[in-house]
Amino acid sequence: MIERTYVKAKHFLTKSKLNSSLACNPYGGCEHGCLYCYANYMVPGRSDYEAWGNYVEIREYPNLDIPKNTGSKQLIFSSACDAYQPCEREIGSTRKIMEAIHESDLKIQILTKSDLVLRDLDLFKKMKSVEIGFSIALSDREAKLFEPGATLPSARIKALKELKAANLNTYVFIAPIFPYLTDVIGLVDQLKDAVDYFMFDSFNLSNPQNRLRILRLIKNHYPDLYQEYLNIFHYQDKTYYRKLKDTIISHTLRLKAKVNYIYP
Repeated sequence: MIERTYVKAKHFLTKSKLNSSLACNPYGGCEHGCLYCYANYMVPGRSDYEAWGNYVEIREYPNLDIPKNTGSKQLIFSSACDAYQPCEREIGSTRKIMEAIHESDLKIQILTKSDLVLRDLDLFKKMKSVEIGFSIALSDREAKLFEPGATLPSARIKALKELKAANLNTYVFIAPIFPYLTDVIGLVDQLKDAVDYFMFDSFNLSNPQNRLRILRLIKNHYPDLYQEYLNIFHYQDKTYYRKLKDTIISHTLRLKAKVNYIYP
């Protein structure tokens, strides 16, 4: 049973902690419950790490007015939650915000793991600037283990192709790259005609609780990979990611595919 609480919030626009952009996080917590999520220790007032994925804070705003002089700044959905997580289907907070901003000059960027984003296609088509991306890194089988509440990757890929067919700007964030599990090149080949650009990121397991949880799952479900994961994430052996980066660069260059970001 998902615990849902309502929280009063000052404004739906905040300064992004990632860059100089604005961010919108209509929810705190996430029902996708991804076992590696860095945001599981970023929800104010929550310290119950093991409960991640079983609660969500629904943020209530006094208004959805856009401040003066906001202009054409970039607005990211979202930096610490998924704006299209399962509760959005019922609550509709993201939809209300989209309705309030769809005629603005904001440069809207959406990143999600949910095909629910297709619901708002009517608004996206009216926006001056919007790009929609999906995080995809695993097969359906593996996603059921590591991303238990999220839309299956196959459905995300289908949604991505539908968005591109609607002439919207799209991208895919192939992340986090699970060593020896993420078929990076296969995803690039499958999506090269469905996206305007690619982004790639390695696995951030700097949080010790996340690292312990993932290593435990790898040991139980992929025992033949356990030592490799220890080498990479415990002993900090960067060989795998360095070699993969070279492969990604050469492959995307050969395809003439645009890459906006790849891990350092």
